[in-house]
Amino acid sequence: MLQRTEITPFGLITMASNGKAITNLTWVIEKTNNHDSDAILDQAFQELQEYADGKRHAFTVPVSLENLTESQRDWLAILRQVAYGETISYSMLAERAGKPNAVRAAGSACAKNPIPIIYPCHRITRIDGDLGNFGAIRSIPPSDPRNLSIKAALITHEKSFQPVSS
Repeated sequence: MLQRTEITPFGLITMASNGKAITNLTWVIEKTNNHDSDAILDQAFQELQEYADGKRHAFTVPVSLENLTESQRDWLAILRQVAYGETISYSMLAERAGKPNAVRAAGSACAKNPIPIIYPCHRITRIDGDLGNFGAIRSIPPSDPRNLSIKAALITHEKSFQPVSS
């Protein structure tokens, strides 16, 4: 397993690759000395930079979900369908999954997402528009202001690059 940490416009991010696909993406507090590289990590960080530049709205880098349950993979497939710049509530995510009473499961799917941004759990908020939680930096609670500021920044970023409709 290869890992690389880079400073990005959204903070210090570590991604892991199994040589064929991205297996994990997380924010970290301190820079580590993992400078591994392979074509997958190169592509993932390139696409992340394009996303930061407003030039990419969807990721094409291969991802591996092999260590997840079928249910987790199903939730991530629904999550990936939430459009760039769109925010929906956890209850709307549950409805889109065809499980309108599974709001907690929708929240749990977001919390267990191993590859945020690519699977855009930051686009899911509470029904009242409050951010809810975000587990960007996994070593601190998802309700920590540092995590919520990352979620808010991602939402604001996407809204700033959305085409203006007339």
